[in-house]
Amino acid sequence: MNEAYTRPARTCAECGTLLDAARPADARVCLDCFDRYLRGLDADFLDSFGRLGARKQIIVAEACLKGLVLSDTADRKLLAISIYEQFIAAASNLLAVYDALIDRERQPIMRGILQFELDRARVIDFFARLTSDGPREMLDAAGLPHAEQVVALPGDLDARERKQVRAALIDALADLERLVAFEEVGERALVGAAQRLAAPMPVIEQTAWLEGRSIEPGQVAALALSAGGRRLEVNVLSTDEETLGNVVDGIEVMTRLVRNLIFSYVSLHPNGAPFDAWRRV
Repeated sequence: MNEAYTRPARTCAECGTLLDAARPADARVCLDCFDRYLRGLDADFLDSFGRLGARKQIIVAEACLKGLVLSDTADRKLLAISIYEQFIAAASNLLAVYDALIDRERQPIMRGILQFELDRARVIDFFARLTSDGPREMLDAAGLPHAEQVVALPGDLDARERKQVRAALIDALADLERLVAFEEVGERALVGAAQRLAAPMPVIEQTAWLEGRSIEPGQVAALALSAGGRRLEVNVLSTDEETLGNVVDGIEVMTRLVRNLIFSYVSLHPNGAPFDAWRRV
């Protein structure tokens, strides 16, 4: 007899709903109940991530930039690559948090961030929103009011907390406007990175052995295969301190923006609820 007919049906430990037979054997709850559990963690998760995890890229990038001073040529190139990697990671954090916030009514914010994958479509959509909607509308879509609205909003925030939220929203707006100016370079860099993140990109010091593709002493290259697998792509990056300083500045902007988005959202949605109480004013 077929095992499917003799095996007892599994039900959700929370609501009793029959579990899909295709779900893993150790699954004890249905997707709806698990998402309800995740929603209960959204606020604490965001707060903890904003305080620590979101700062990782800028801390590492600044340490690498300082390390350039005392490093030899080969080590400088490795430190430079590390800085560029932190730029991509910081951008991924920003897009993950923003996507999760605008999708908060459909799924838990925690799920949106943990399942996020940087890809070409998401990068293009983010910068398209930034250009067409503008920074103010982007904050609104993420469940955040304009800074001047904070003082009059109902809720348990005291005067000091309202001042902090207002300052965070002002900074977030300014940083989104900075990203508008960065659109062309940022979109092109991130689209290229998103297309290659899934594959290894070996770092090489010289490319003289590649016909017609030599690089300067102050540059480093990362190799990748094209999407069709029929062409070598050489990604040449500068290792001079001024260029890398600008990259670190970009990381700082994105890190600050992520932290201000999170701080403002958690302050105005203390229980992590996806609905915006301030809109009912």
